[in-house]
Amino acid sequence: MKKTVRFVISSLVAIGLLYIFFKGADLKSFLKAIKQANPVYLTAFVLLLPVFYFIRAIRWRTLFPNGTRPSVKTFFLANIIGFSINYILPGRVGEIGRALYISKKGEVSSAYSIGTVVVERFFDAFSIGVLLLIYLVLYPVRSSPLKSNLYTIIAVSIIASTLLIAGIIIVETMIKKGIKAPFQFLLRVFPEKIQEKIKNSTKSLILGMNFLSPPSRAISFILWGFIVWLSVIIQYWFGLKAFSINKPPIEVIPYTAVLLVGVSIPTPGMAGGFEVASKFFISDIWHYPQNIAIASTITLHILLLVVTLTMGIFVGIKESFLEAERQT
Repeated sequence: MKKTVRFVISSLVAIGLLYIFFKGADLKSFLKAIKQANPVYLTAFVLLLPVFYFIRAIRWRTLFPNGTRPSVKTFFLANIIGFSINYILPGRVGEIGRALYISKKGEVSSAYSIGTVVVERFFDAFSIGVLLLIYLVLYPVRSSPLKSNLYTIIAVSIIASTLLIAGIIIVETMIKKGIKAPFQFLLRVFPEKIQEKIKNSTKSLILGMNFLSPPSRAISFILWGFIVWLSVIIQYWFGLKAFSINKPPIEVIPYTAVLLVGVSIPTPGMAGGFEVASKFFISDIWHYPQNIAIASTITLHILLLVVTLTMGIFVGIKESFLEAERQT
């Protein structure tokens, strides 16, 4: 029942955001802008999507100790499965799906695998925050409202992720030394069911944070994180260029950051949040016509959905056949 209510609420949120997105749109000029899109750049945008999943697979794999981690291909397939689920259901449940897929394929617990996914997401925020900071240093923003908003995103991204990591390290150290009394005292204020959820979540995070040892693994993970987001920036640079939105790649950094904020809204298929964030940046910040903003946003989002879901269906069918063969 709760899941149904959540789905209905998230769907209503998506409908409301899409209404804001399409409000005042001119259908003829919108369709004309889509027809005039450059197919070469759109092809490049599509081809870079599996590259993005592959680079994320390499990065994710570095969080697992040698001897227990599956191949890069397995992590690649897990990413496709996870993102496919995210594009269908609200609440980022695909993150749990891809973590469980890896724990099934490798010699690691589901708690450890889920912990690495959580760590991944917080370092995504850290990476985009650092890239935004670099952007503001190399390419000062004249618009003060935009500048203040970007600094807010940077502050939230870097400070929140840093505090989380520091907190987990402190908690892990205290638990190893047998200092559990403060945590037991704090947990008493919550109902038993919530206490159990907090304990499980903390355990997953601590297990995932084991990647900090040795330091070489942590450095490798962080560097791959920047490569992941640079690939996303280049992908969207091609996608935007298809609609004659001619901005240098460095200017796509804040667009990507705002897009990341938009898709964090838990709606089915990330609908609504993606559209509103993208349209806002293209039309209000870059001052391109509304029909261009709507056409580019809709086209890129549909391509993301169609390509990812197509790959997800293919992987799902393949896995079903393999499972059937194992059972015979």
